[in-house]
Amino acid sequence: MDQEEEETSQTTTYNVAASKSHMLSNAHVSNGHSSQQNQKSVIIDSRVLKHYGRRMKLNCRHGYNILILQDGKVSSSDDDIDSHCVMEFTSMFPGHVRIRGVEANLFLAMNKDGLLYGEADPNNSSTIFIEQPEGPYSAYLSYKYQRKKWYVAIKKNGKIKLGPTTKRGQHATHFLTIVV
Repeated sequence: MDQEEEETSQTTTYNVAASKSHMLSNAHVSNGHSSQQNQKSVIIDSRVLKHYGRRMKLNCRHGYNILILQDGKVSSSDDDIDSHCVMEFTSMFPGHVRIRGVEANLFLAMNKDGLLYGEADPNNSSTIFIEQPEGPYSAYLSYKYQRKKWYVAIKKNGKIKLGPTTKRGQHATHFLTIVV
């Protein structure tokens, strides 16, 4: 095997700090050699992404799943096998989560108009949501806009509901997390 084939067949190894608060900032390439003993190694190829939390689907009470597309658009789908519906939940601190679309590798976020979108920067405060139990369901309040009480929601017709039109207790804000 010549040198070019060896380089293309190599798998890149990233070392990621075990602490969740430093997980993204401490990632670096080491070509398989670990320099610190308190770090775990995650193997990545062109299709597999880093995995930080539990993989689940967010299923609204109306029967739709939230999905994040590659272009950053957030939509919903009633198709249970759509790969864009798989989300990864990472706990930031008690009751606070960051939700990442696995297929798009973008984080669920809410902008100043209350519109949901996919954000590439995980350190943006608009990517954190407060998980509030509502009976068997959970509601996700935007951490950045918690004083305005803006929630993640899907209307009965499957369209994403804007944050300013949401209130606690609405059926549109109730989600079940389905482990994938």
